[in-house]
Amino acid sequence: MICDDSILRRIPVTVEPKQALFLDGIRHAVEIIDIAYSRLRKTLTGITLAPSISANLPKIAPHAFLDAWAMVDSVDRFRMLYRQMPGINFSSPTPDIEPLITVTKPFRDLRNVADHLAQRADFVVAHGGAALGTLTWLTGFKLDPPTIWFCTLRPGTIRTKPEFRKETIISTLDWPTDRICLSAGGFEGNLSIIRPHILRRVRHLEDQLKSEFEKLGLEDTPIANDMFLKQPYHLAPGQFSWQS
Repeated sequence: MICDDSILRRIPVTVEPKQALFLDGIRHAVEIIDIAYSRLRKTLTGITLAPSISANLPKIAPHAFLDAWAMVDSVDRFRMLYRQMPGINFSSPTPDIEPLITVTKPFRDLRNVADHLAQRADFVVAHGGAALGTLTWLTGFKLDPPTIWFCTLRPGTIRTKPEFRKETIISTLDWPTDRICLSAGGFEGNLSIIRPHILRRVRHLEDQLKSEFEKLGLEDTPIANDMFLKQPYHLAPGQFSWQS
């Protein structure tokens, strides 16, 4: 979603610190969205196509939900930073582009559920919910004829017999796995659909930044980011004890 040579990776050191903080935050949020979705999609595809995974579900589910909730958090963080960033110009609403606040609202709702699970416990229990929520997705495993699995992953204690989903789902499929949805506390966010909405805003922001930096003559301004330091640390006698 963010190319190696993206302007978001080349913010001049002369950019106002608060604006640079917002731009870095946006970049990091999108990077996490990209990584989390890629890993989640791979995990869910593997679950679907594996011969038997029941015994391994307690080990597999945390990986899937770690990435799913990382996406929720990062989408919500992107929404806040993008909408409140100093100096950004928003284009007029158009019928063919849903407002960012609309498409990200399910993720704001999911974030609120996760942040206040203890307070919403009665509601979640009354609706048969789970502490981590529920993931559903589509995975295709045969092209001719097209054959697709509809899958549900719900970790935690099961008190009622699970039911197969009966309603019709109309969806295109980014082969092999698509329409990955996370539901919790009565809300549902489509993790697959939100990515194009985020990407549209990223490209818009990149274009604006590139144009503005060119106007200000910042093309040759020094750039410094993503620091890593490694240095020896000298311990005083008895300062640490080590476990083997």
